[in-house]
Amino acid sequence: MTVFVLPIEPLEERYTSVWYSWLPETFREHIGPVEVIDGEPLTPYVKVGAFLDINSTLHYKASQLQKVAKLFNDGTVKSGDLFFIADIEFWGMESIRYLARLQGIDIGIAGFLHAASYTRGDFMAPMSDIGTHVEPAWIAACDVVFVGSYYHRQQVIRHRLVSRDSNLTRKIVVTGNPWRTTEAINLVGGLNLNAGRPIDVLFPHRPDLEKRPGDFAEWIAHYINECGPLKVAFTTGRPEYRTTNDADGLRKIHQLREAHGAEIHTNCDRRTFYSLLRNSKVVVSTAIEENFGYAMVEGMAQGALPLMPKDFSYPHLVDGRETFLYAPGDINSFNSTLHRLLNPDIDHERYWVVNNARRFDNAEMNMVRELKKLCSTIQS
Repeated sequence: MTVFVLPIEPLEERYTSVWYSWLPETFREHIGPVEVIDGEPLTPYVKVGAFLDINSTLHYKASQLQKVAKLFNDGTVKSGDLFFIADIEFWGMESIRYLARLQGIDIGIAGFLHAASYTRGDFMAPMSDIGTHVEPAWIAACDVVFVGSYYHRQQVIRHRLVSRDSNLTRKIVVTGNPWRTTEAINLVGGLNLNAGRPIDVLFPHRPDLEKRPGDFAEWIAHYINECGPLKVAFTTGRPEYRTTNDADGLRKIHQLREAHGAEIHTNCDRRTFYSLLRNSKVVVSTAIEENFGYAMVEGMAQGALPLMPKDFSYPHLVDGRETFLYAPGDINSFNSTLHRLLNPDIDHERYWVVNNARRFDNAEMNMVRELKKLCSTIQS
């Protein structure tokens, strides 16, 4: 039995870069032989798109499918083999099921669903008229589909599966997103919760509409005017700090920089980003949708206190603790919660958030457990 892994293109500015090494490594150790089927990207950066570059990811996925077809043609794929697709928002991925079934080869197909056209504010949202029909087909082509949170599972069912075969609903399994706290801490030389944190507030998201950077900039400016100066930082893995769809939000960020000295850090690799988190008191999200919340987990692993809307997948990230949650869209709730988190009297909570981040370390093994179940089914 071979596990054929179709990764997402490994971009340094996305968690896909660590998935690229983590998942084959884990599957090889706990399931069996692994063959990685790489694609051919067009760019190492996101030029057109948000999470991925739309042109590059289509090219990458199409080239992966060409290699898959060749594996079937060469007789390499056998009954009992397993395909793992790291992103099932994959135009044409259902052809893998066609290739197998029409040749009488009994394989398993599993994959991870990050988001799709039903996700509010997502780059793919304009495609929802087509996605309504295509996305359930991707799920139907799989034996099991992993998602990062119960919130996301509910969203998939509500927007894409509610009127369809209940067998599709049973395929959606919550595993969490792959995450390794100790590796993140070691990347910046270890944990030091007693070190000074010169950055008061860090905004870790790309400045796109669904992240509401304009709200963040406005609310922080209001806080500064009411309560006094803050050192604020923005980050990006890109060579320039740019937006896909929120020019007004980007303008407000630059206004905050000009008026209050906010810093913008570009070309941040993972180590640089984690170092900035390690030097931040609070890490903030103002997103209008979130299916997991990597940036908040990354911040907690470095001892930064998270400030998040009390909505979407966010409450689950902090076990529902009100300390770290504000009422969505409410500037007064945001400012009062931020004021509390910036008080040195709450510094002891940094120990709690680091340990809390470790709750998500089991995601890879959750996936392994489900994949082993699938393997036993197709091999019986």
